[in-house]
Amino acid sequence: MPSLEEAAEDWGGFELDADDLVVVHLLFYGYDMQTPSLADAREWAEHYGLLDRPNHVVLVGDANLLTGATRSMIPGLQAVDRDFVLRFDGAGRRAPHDLWTEVLPGTADLLAGS
Repeated sequence: MPSLEEAAEDWGGFELDADDLVVVHLLFYGYDMQTPSLADAREWAEHYGLLDRPNHVVLVGDANLLTGATRSMIPGLQAVDRDFVLRFDGAGRRAPHDLWTEVLPGTADLLAGS
């Protein structure tokens, strides 16, 4: 599976560093498969080179999110518009929208103002 960076460029035709895009990385699990810590978030951000990318935000979930429902959403990508309306849901193996043919191209359309 390609990186999110590659998928956005190849399937969506946009870059993750676009000025009008905010990428939120939500960590549901830490490296020990328990509730993620701030240290886990920092390691994630360092590993993926996010510390110097102002439009990337790394958040950690709490213990309430360690559920089967959460696990079923991994891996996942969702696109939310400027009004915070969920437009595309590509979260999980049975996602309502296909990552390659709907979520990534749809995100490009949102960025283009469509």
